[in-house]
Amino acid sequence: MEPAIYTLIGALGGILITQVANYFLESKKAKNQQVLKSIELDHQKHHDLLKERRIAYSNYLAAIDKTVATEINLAECVNHLYGALIVSTGETTKKIAEVFSMIKMKDYETDEFLSAKTKLLKAMQADLQN
Repeated sequence: MEPAIYTLIGALGGILITQVANYFLESKKAKNQQVLKSIELDHQKHHDLLKERRIAYSNYLAAIDKTVATEINLAECVNHLYGALIVSTGETTKKIAEVFSMIKMKDYETDEFLSAKTKLLKAMQADLQN
């Protein structure tokens, strides 16, 4: 009877060790899946932000061009200004405000305006490439 008890104890011990190992393995898998999901969500947020920036920037630039070309009031441009400011970063925000100030005051040379707009476009492109 002693060999049977040893066999039973060995079998139960093996089952216990296997269950503990499976618990730790599954725990580690779950943590890794959480980390992967978090990385995936961060990537998706970044992608969505870039998409929103691209739309806001293009709308703002189109509104600026329309305002300058047709000399209409700034109401349409202001809506797009806010959209662009919300998604922009530090340097681009300054450039957006600078170009808007120029058209608001209507006191600029064409070359000066085009230079400021070119700088704005470069800042926007830099935002979209990050």
